[in-house]
Amino acid sequence: MSQDATRYPPDAGASPYLLTIRGTIAAPSAEAAREIHNATAGAPPNVAGARAMGDLSHSVFVALHGGTEMLFIDVWNSLSGLGGFFANPDVQAAGDRLFSRRDPTVWSVAEGFGSVHLPVPSGRRVTGVGLLRTQVISVDKAAGAFTAYTAATLNLARMHGLATHSTWLRVPDPGAPATAEVISVDTWLDADAMDAYYEGGHGFEELGAVFVGTPDTSVWRSAPGEWTEW
Repeated sequence: MSQDATRYPPDAGASPYLLTIRGTIAAPSAEAAREIHNATAGAPPNVAGARAMGDLSHSVFVALHGGTEMLFIDVWNSLSGLGGFFANPDVQAAGDRLFSRRDPTVWSVAEGFGSVHLPVPSGRRVTGVGLLRTQVISVDKAAGAFTAYTAATLNLARMHGLATHSTWLRVPDPGAPATAEVISVDTWLDADAMDAYYEGGHGFEELGAVFVGTPDTSVWRSAPGEWTEW
């Protein structure tokens, strides 16, 4: 079947959804994990299947400071396709081979949170990701605080290589109540410059009042080697 003739799910539309899968690899090394990933999720028929169900992009990251954690970041435009794809027993089995523990979470765009998407200069690419995940006291109050954070930090962050800054609201699991949980995802052109920027703690005075507890923050770099991504 040609790509033009692919039938996408009926709810595939203009609204993106973020899927983050953070977990501990079951394989003995990152290289072994790469081989498992490329033979399962990255196999051409499986890539085609995911894309046909609304998976627009798939990127792989490892913890910046070492360890056995790995992060997948996907963008989908079909919730039904996403749910159907990961309900497949073969997909579940492939995940079990790759991860000993994993936390798949789906997020929708948080409107009015000061997200920015800046051009990537010619010859450069994203190599780092910073995550901030937290419960907030209210979505409305958090929107103002996150926008103020962007205003206070954007110019300095760009000087350190910021490419995108986006914030997302957690999509509740089927049957579960909604929660005021958000995740901010920053992508960077240089993982080391990203790390130096975060060490400065810039702008957090704009955010602290809306956090419920201490946020979960983490830094990541592009997984080394030839991983199947799209």
